[in-house]
Amino acid sequence: MAHIPLDADRSDATASLEAYPNLRTAAEMLGVAPSTISRRADLHAEARGERDRVVPPTEVLRLGSIFRKRSINDVAQALLDHAEPFGDEAFGQVEREIEAYFDEHTVARSVEELRRLARQLLPSELAEQVESSLDQPAGDMPTLVEGYVPLAED
Repeated sequence: MAHIPLDADRSDATASLEAYPNLRTAAEMLGVAPSTISRRADLHAEARGERDRVVPPTEVLRLGSIFRKRSINDVAQALLDHAEPFGDEAFGQVEREIEAYFDEHTVARSVEELRRLARQLLPSELAEQVESSLDQPAGDMPTLVEGYVPLAED
């Protein structure tokens, strides 16, 4: 998981976390209970003050891809909506972190990771087959999904 570093010239680290959601707000964005998030051993939360823990946008999106209760796009929009009242600088930071997350999780990057793993883990003949199949153009998308029943028009 890539985490975009906070602005180095900010003297108050707490202020730079102001637009990050706390655990309860992040849970609402994801459509899960706060305890579902707080009990995760792999949670990457940051302290904001003595008691408050906040979740960076990239972590909220990562958790959203795990829980799948809401669309990742909806979670990203909720993060932006949450950051908006905190001003342009905080909003911009959250927006950059969201864009970085989406840039890192593209299909092209997944394909390159699959190629790398195939070369690393598979016998060379099998790795070549994997790479060859990845080089083939994608087929046409189906024009009709079987079992689809159109809604009656009123």
